[in-house]
Amino acid sequence: MWLGIAVVSLLSSTDLSTRAFADTEQKLVISRLGHGDGDLAISYVLEKIYARIGYQISFADYQGRESLEKANAGVTDGENMRRPGLSPDYPNLIQLSAPHVDLRFRIYTNHDDDFLPTVESWKEKRVGIEKGVLISEELTQGLNPYYFNSVRELFEQLNAGNVDVIIATDLIGGIEVLKNFPNRKIRTHGPALKVVSLFHYVHKRHADLVPLLNKEIKYLRESGELGKLYVDAFNMIRKHPGEGG
Repeated sequence: MWLGIAVVSLLSSTDLSTRAFADTEQKLVISRLGHGDGDLAISYVLEKIYARIGYQISFADYQGRESLEKANAGVTDGENMRRPGLSPDYPNLIQLSAPHVDLRFRIYTNHDDDFLPTVESWKEKRVGIEKGVLISEELTQGLNPYYFNSVRELFEQLNAGNVDVIIATDLIGGIEVLKNFPNRKIRTHGPALKVVSLFHYVHKRHADLVPLLNKEIKYLRESGELGKLYVDAFNMIRKHPGEGG
């Protein structure tokens, strides 16, 4: 199941200090790769996390590394989601201590099962990946990658037969198949290539927000309420496609 997040009740309260802080709402702008419904779902969840500490956020969409570069330069106030360990390369960004999303990178194909009988067999294929997704770039080193601007474009090219396989996550790719290619043969193949927990990064000028965000994400993960937020996000996207940030 591509939605690997438990669904639990969202019936609990934040502590009084957080509630008091929330009385004065402030606004920030967060960089993101906002091209697909999965990205919008993750943005929706981050928006709700910020609301719990009294901040309203909006999003600025960029392609590839430009999202990180804009956040590091202080053009925006942070980066939506990236893999851990990027702070040495982007010294103005502070990584939160807990991830707000876990993604499983998978191969998608629209061929029969015998098209990819072994892990080695797909390495000779035309592999579509999204520009700027560092994990996908690493997974296709030494292969034959074709670069596209969005997850939607990846699946359109796969559906059209212009690439043999694509790499996408179970979360973002799963939503894409469910919403836009429900009657096609597109499906995942084999085990996950890599499981990655993604973290929010905050510009250092907002270092005071880091412990507050860390506390909220830790609580949401441990209580199971993070899963409920993702279910809410998926329902929102189904009702209002193209919205969410």
